[in-house]
Amino acid sequence: MTLSIIIPIYNVADSLRRCVDSVLAQFSSNFELLQFISDFELLLVDDGSTDESGLIADEYAAKYACVRCFHKPNGGLSYARNFGLQHAVGRYVTFVDSDDEVAAHTYAPLLQTLYTPECDILEFPMLQKPGLPDETLFQPGEHIFRDALDWLAYKGTEHCWVCNKIFKRELFDNVRFPIGKKFEDMLTHIELIKQRPCIRTVNYGCYIYHYNAEGIAAKDKANGLTSLLEAQLTLVRELGIDTRQRRWHRLYMDMLTAQLYTFRRTETILLKPQRIALWGYATWKDSLKALLVDTIGLRMTCRLFKTLSR
Repeated sequence: MTLSIIIPIYNVADSLRRCVDSVLAQFSSNFELLQFISDFELLLVDDGSTDESGLIADEYAAKYACVRCFHKPNGGLSYARNFGLQHAVGRYVTFVDSDDEVAAHTYAPLLQTLYTPECDILEFPMLQKPGLPDETLFQPGEHIFRDALDWLAYKGTEHCWVCNKIFKRELFDNVRFPIGKKFEDMLTHIELIKQRPCIRTVNYGCYIYHYNAEGIAAKDKANGLTSLLEAQLTLVRELGIDTRQRRWHRLYMDMLTAQLYTFRRTETILLKPQRIALWGYATWKDSLKALLVDTIGLRMTCRLFKTLSR
């Protein structure tokens, strides 16, 4: 088995067919793909849905021999992904969320790329919030990172998603998604990066992320940034990252942004103060924040942000 595709499902009857059809279309009469993949499996993990999602998943399993459907009590996204990993048998594995989709002709060139040269993780573009005013296309560029820490330092912490990547399944032999944690993708990447995989990034293929206004992340923005900061601090601690080094300053700035919003809500400071470079960030606002941290300190910068953002 070459590729296992895991789709966790929970109450997504309105979008599930779109998602599954986009995956199956990758392999339907696609002779280019058949040159690089002997077989694949699509694992539909129904995580205790209370709508018609489970029935829809059963329909696909009955119709297509490559589709396997599982039903389990509700346990959350991480639990469902872990369940899928337990049953996956492909040499490679990828994840698709059930309210998203995969753009046409994505997997064929990606699977070819996995072998030329061989890599452990392959990252490809993601279209975020299609059709909305803030629609953005993330493109990781064309790179090969022999050391995963180099990928992480090259803005990797800003796109620690699993859905726009194909992984060697053996990377998950002793790794599972954390249960009951937010930003589980970033926390899982910590354990993957510890194995020092070779990561390749490309600018072709596309994962399409549809924004869910009813999702947990959308409804819990206030607590979300605090959880993000906690996940970032865990990453720094677990991987032994010294944010005083210049190549990690952009990561520190990302953490600073989460810290500012956390302080505005709770007046707590989790981030350690340090001096950072003033330039080389995504926006002029980051350079301004860096200047403030270097001149008036972290705590005063947090207080100023809270005052000005009321």
